[in-house]
Amino acid sequence: MNKLYRYFLMVAHTGSIKGAAEKLNISQPSLTAAIKKLENDIGVPIFVRKSKGVELTEYGLLFREHAQEQQEKHLSLMHRFTDMQQRQLGKLKLGTGEAWWEQFVRDAVATYKEREPSGSLHLEFGNNLSLMHHLVQGDIDLFVGHEIYGLHERCKVTFYPLFRDKEAMFVRAGHPLLTRKKLSTEVLMTEAEAYPILRVTPDHSRHNSVLSDHVNSQIMAKESEHLGRDIYDVDSLSASIDLLKMSDAVMPYSHTMCQWMEEQGVETLLVNSERLGNVGLYAKQGVKDKKIEAFIEVLQQHSY
Repeated sequence: MNKLYRYFLMVAHTGSIKGAAEKLNISQPSLTAAIKKLENDIGVPIFVRKSKGVELTEYGLLFREHAQEQQEKHLSLMHRFTDMQQRQLGKLKLGTGEAWWEQFVRDAVATYKEREPSGSLHLEFGNNLSLMHHLVQGDIDLFVGHEIYGLHERCKVTFYPLFRDKEAMFVRAGHPLLTRKKLSTEVLMTEAEAYPILRVTPDHSRHNSVLSDHVNSQIMAKESEHLGRDIYDVDSLSASIDLLKMSDAVMPYSHTMCQWMEEQGVETLLVNSERLGNVGLYAKQGVKDKKIEAFIEVLQQHSY
């Protein structure tokens, strides 16, 4: 970052030339000269000298915003440089949903680490759209999740299918609907609409940029179906289980988690065979990276 900007921000933060010079480990006259040079460069006064220190002028307040933005950009650039160096040394940046971590990704990572003991690893947990956003931005190398339909054309990615799953509905032990399990799936799902719905790590609108405008319109229309119904949106699987146990909510989730849910004291209300989804992994198109290819191979061995 520009040295004069760094000096300016320290003086603005401390409100004192003397205090800033001590923190910057330079002499007070050198710092005073640097601030005067900066004022001469930009052509306006940025500090008002007071008996007990300095205060920012209106120009200084505006310039502080600019300097802070430059500082943030510089730090972001340095972080990306470091990240690129780590990737060149074999760092793998993987995204996954919590369900897939519990089901098979954890074991795949263990196998990968055995084969690549010197390789660094970064794990990112999140839902489909947030992980897709991170992939497109280059923050991760690949991620495991459901296939996303209607991606925006800017998302140059490849989907590698692993298996298909069904949507299940989970409830707490003793839930009133458990006495109705003999009913057909269609009838049971209709009755479930009378209870709150608990959505685990739901998609956020801030990540909808990865979707086409047409799909975004469909999502908005679908959200209207839940009007008048209590909705619990929880960004954590463990917290979702806790909330499920203390309420009459119903929680849609992958049927591959039925046994795991049972171990957590949660009951499977139904498995809807008509609601199918493809589970796989996404990576950027055309990326040829040995560590990514190696992990894809391991992941395919551990999936269903």
